[in-house]
Amino acid sequence: MQDQARLTFRLVLGATLALAGLLFTLDNLGIVEAEHFFRYWPALLVAFGAVQLAQAQHGPRRVMGAFWMIVGGVLLLDAIDLLRFSVRELFPLGLVALGGYIVWQTFQSRELRAAPGEPPGARGDPSAVASAVAVMSGVKVVSNSKSFRGGELTAIMGGCHVDLREAMLAGREATIDIFAIMGGIEMRVPETWNVIINVTPFMGGYEDRTRRPVDPAAPRLLLRGFVMMGGIDIRN
Repeated sequence: MQDQARLTFRLVLGATLALAGLLFTLDNLGIVEAEHFFRYWPALLVAFGAVQLAQAQHGPRRVMGAFWMIVGGVLLLDAIDLLRFSVRELFPLGLVALGGYIVWQTFQSRELRAAPGEPPGARGDPSAVASAVAVMSGVKVVSNSKSFRGGELTAIMGGCHVDLREAMLAGREATIDIFAIMGGIEMRVPETWNVIINVTPFMGGYEDRTRRPVDPAAPRLLLRGFVMMGGIDIRN
């Protein structure tokens, strides 16, 4: 599915660049005025959101896809003068959406349940869940739990460093929800874990430097969430 998603993004980007080049060429030849067409740039946000929504495998990415489609749609309507109000008046709704997403993601993480076969008393292990919030600061989390269940990491103009090299999963899979804006997250994981990344980057990115285990039944760590103007680095 990742290959299909990349192919779709490349297709949209390639088509956009080709169309922009064509418009500039026609403008240079005096056939059309390119500036009249570039007012429709918010359509790119709609396309970006549609691709996210179509390729999403989990809730957070679908939410972000719908969000960018709505933002692009509103800006597009404003560009063609179909709105009776200014887009600036709706700017505070962006804060509402951002806050709502953080609250929703937090409740999702709170629903972590003990995995089948989890040792008795593991729910009382504070290091079984990696939870950190870094706002204009740095946070370091180290877990050596033998029943690690996942967690949530939030970095806003700050950084989170998570060391899980001595941890063991409670079951076959654990999930860590990630939310980063102008922040970074560094994570160290055991070589026996298979890391699966379902993170939506926007003006940001992630890098997986882990070594893939040979065992196809190796424990899986799923990273999901959203990164904006930030980065995630995962290594062994």
